[in-house]
This record gives sequence, structure tokens and C-alpha cells, in this order.
Amino acid sequence: MQSLFNKILNIGIIKANSVKENKKIKLLNIFGFTWSIMIIVITLFDFVFGRELKESLLLHGISYVLIFIIFTLQKTRYYTLARVFFLSSIIGVTFVFANYTSPLNLVENFYFVYPLIALILIDKKWINISILVLCFLLYFIPNLYFKHYPKDTILPVLVFSVGVAAFVILNYSENLNKKHEKELLKSNGKLSEAYIELEERKNNELASMQLKALKAQMNPHFMFNAINSIQSLILKDNKQEAYNYLTLFSSLLRDNLKVIELNTVSFYEELTMIKKYLQLEALRFSGDFNYQLNNYTTIEDIKIPTMVIQPFIENAIRYGLLHKEEGEKNITIDFYQKEVLVCVIKDNGIGIEMSKKIHLSNTLKESKGTSVKAIQNRLKLLKEYYKTDIGIVYEDVEEGTKVIIKMPYIV
Repeated sequence: MQSLFNKILNIGIIKANSVKENKKIKLLNIFGFTWSIMIIVITLFDFVFGRELKESLLLHGISYVLIFIIFTLQKTRYYTLARVFFLSSIIGVTFVFANYTSPLNLVENFYFVYPLIALILIDKKWINISILVLCFLLYFIPNLYFKHYPKDTILPVLVFSVGVAAFVILNYSENLNKKHEKELLKSNGKLSEAYIELEERKNNELASMQLKALKAQMNPHFMFNAINSIQSLILKDNKQEAYNYLTLFSSLLRDNLKVIELNTVSFYEELTMIKKYLQLEALRFSGDFNYQLNNYTTIEDIKIPTMVIQPFIENAIRYGLLHKEEGEKNITIDFYQKEVLVCVIKDNGIGIEMSKKIHLSNTLKESKGTSVKAIQNRLKLLKEYYKTDIGIVYEDVEEGTKVIIKMPYIV
């Protein structure tokens, strides 16, 4: 029984509707259900008190048909039509009972209630006012023709005043509730916006801290490689080259320390550090290493994430070119400014597959793994931080390795 009752109450309710709309739908279902129960109760009373049932049963049968139509309109989502039809039906039934079936029983007093129900169910004012005027006319005019009550018993001015007063009071209350609802929704909207902004700020701050932590992991890795190179030159008794390398290294280290706390840096500052790094590598390779930077003059004065490009250049040299036994070791770096900054790094080294086959020392394995993992994690964080396309793509080439780096920039 409870399950059937719930099904009736939920006829026409869908999640897409607003909470207020679904409340009105459920309220009309309650009215329809209550009306159907009241028909049974009234019929029982008529039977117990020996009242005429013939005309009442006919009208009750018509009422059930009307109720069925109302629920059908609800189910097919003709909500406003269902509400207007419901009010028209109960006004019509009241008119028949008040003037034909049960006159002199004050059934017409229900006309005072119907405009108030209309205010609750229907938002359109012209419909509400039309129902108010119709109920007033149906309350007063039929008595002029049927003369159910003595003359001057029903005073039109009094009836109209009472009806309008009740209507105005409820309408004012309804408008006041709507105003409060709008203010509450507006406040909730502002609160939600503030919460979202706070969440984004918190996520950005967290991402910023993580980026700095990852960058801190990569910097010691670079320093370790540079010091190893200086040590190698000293062991080979190349004092002048070791001096030049150390001077350049200290300059690069000073530049790096300037930007270590920054998430973004000027493209040309980053380019300067890349050039110094490549000069360091050129000193280490003793003449058989060539590098070329292309298209960088076409790039605007933009800001980019720090320390993203250099680790990939380092990997290309360390795991591609360093193991190339014959011929010159070349690396080219091209820049393209689009929706994101694109950096294409291509070397003519041994390639990715061959590099995987070479048995490196545990130190190099660990170093490479840490560096690549840190870079990948940093790019992932940058993608979330800047909400834009960023990432790395390796392309197959006939010789060496080609990697495409995409990163956001700020004008």
C-alpha cells in the first residue's frame, strides 16, 4: 500500500526539474489522491444518511475521469496544463454541487479556497487573477438566477473583499518567499564561487610546491653530471678546459639559483641557460659535438615554466650522443610559438632502442630513472596547473631520437 502511495505521489517527477517544480508536482498529486479518497468518503456518508445517490454517483464517476486525466497530464509533463485542468475541474464540480446536486449546503464557500490553491500551484499571475474573478462570479451570480438564499444574504462587496484580501495576503507571502529564495540562491552562488576559488587556489599552491620539490630533485642531478665532467677534464690534465668549464659552470649555476624559486621565467633567460649548458657539453666532447638552435628569434618575450627543456637536452646527449662511437655528434633544437610553446629536440645519436640495450652502471640507471620520472611528474603537474595542452611526444626517426615538448606560456 505504501509503495502504491509513493508511486502516485511521484507521478511526473523527474530529476531535471528544479526542487520547487517537483514540490508543486507532488502537491498536485496529493490533491488528486485526496480528491479520489474524499469521493469515497462522501459516497459513504450519503449512503449512511440516506441521501440521493443517483446524481452524486454520476458526478463522482465524472470526477474520477477528471482525476485520471490530471495524472496523465502530470506523467506526460504537461504540468501547467494539469494544474489549470485540476482547478477548472474542482470549480466545475463545485458549481454543479452548489447549484444542482446539493444546494443550500454552502458548498459554494469552497470558491474562497481555489484562488489560494492556484497561487500555490501556478506562477503565472494572469491565470491566478482569472481564477479569482471566475470564483467570485460563480459565488455571487448563480444566486441571482436560482435564488437559493434570501435576498441580501450574500453581499457581493463583502464576498469580493474577503476573497481579494485572502488572495492579496497569500500572494504577498508567496512573493516574499520567492524574494528570500532568490537572495538565498544568490548567497549560495557566491559561497560556491568562493569555495571553488579557494579550492583552485589551494590546488595551485599545492602544485606550485610540488613543482619546486621536483625541480629541486633535478638540479642536483644536473650538478652531479657537471662536476663529473670537470673531474674528467682534471684527470685528463686538461687544465685550461677544466678552468673554462668551471667558469661557465659557475655562471650557469648562478643563473639557475636566480630562478630556482620561480615557476616561470623569461624565454630568453631560459634560452641563455640552455646555451651555457650546451657550451659546457661542447667543452666536454672536445670538438666532435655540434649544436644548433633554430627559430628562437621568432619567439616573443614570453614566460615559460623553468627547467623543462634542459633535462631533455641532457638526456639526448647523455644517452644518445655520448654512446655514439663514430662520426660527429649533432643536436638541433627548434622552437615554435603556437597556442603553446613547442620545442623540438633532435639528435643523431644511437636512438632509444639501442640506448635501452646498453648496460649502464647502477648509478647511471638510478640517475636517469630519477630524472625522467621527475620530468614526467613535473609535466603532469604543469598540465593541471596551467589547464592547457602540455606534454612530451617521441617520434620515430631514421637516425637518433626526436622529442617534441609542448608547454604553456604567459605573454
